Amino acid sequence: MIAVIKMFSLDMQRIDLIKTYIEWFGKESIDCLLADREFVGDKWLEFLNQNNIRYYIRIRNNFKIYSYQKQQEIKAFWLFNNLKIGEFYHYPKIVELHSQRCYLSGSKTIDRNGKLEFLIIVSFNKPEQAMVYYKQRWQIETLFRGLKSSGFNIEDTHVTDLERLEKLFSLTMIAFVWCYKIGDFLDENIQKIIIKKHGRRAVSVFKYGLDYLSKFLLTGFKSLENNLFCFLSCT
Repeated sequence: MIAVIKMFSLDMQRIDLIKTYIEWFGKESIDCLLADREFVGDKWLEFLNQNNIRYYIRIRNNFKIYSYQKQQEIKAFWLFNNLKIGEFYHYPKIVELHSQRCYLSGSKTIDRNGKLEFLIIVSFNKPEQAMVYYKQRWQIETLFRGLKSSGFNIEDTHVTDLERLEKLFSLTMIAFVWCYKIGDFLDENIQKIIIKKHGRRAVSVFKYGLDYLSKFLLTGFKSLENNLFCFLSCT
């Protein structure tokens, strides 16, 4: 019961946030919503569907959906179990998730630990665009990792004053963009980032730039002909 109440509360928080956004900027400014596995709930999906807001949200492999074609409730990953690694499939039939009709798209992949996993995306419509849109969410993940454990460890700060936090976030965002642009330049013009067997980069563009910048600041090593500060003014 506690878990259900908590999920309902989270759904209402998300709904209130979107309602506030729509009041300020209008619903027409929303192309679509992208979200990870933590952002799935009954009232949340119902709200998005009723308001015709497009979304592409990842769901957990063991989520149960109702298949009208099979006339039974099944685990979502069963629809994609026969795929080859890296193959992507748009399930053409409407299914029901959390009492809401929707589409599913999925892929069978290998995670960073070499284990098999499924990438399953629920969408309001146009499932054939699911992966094209969902890939854009990885940029957000890269940003989060860069600001946290894989970069600036901003979670370790003990700053509680909102004004000081705002300045801290501003500085780290500038630093993130700086590192990303250096990494992008290195990847395009100096040495390409190695692509591993699972199809992912050995290191992110941000980390590539951060490592180079750190090496320069600590040792003075500089192999680029460009002044490192010129990346801050590039568009």
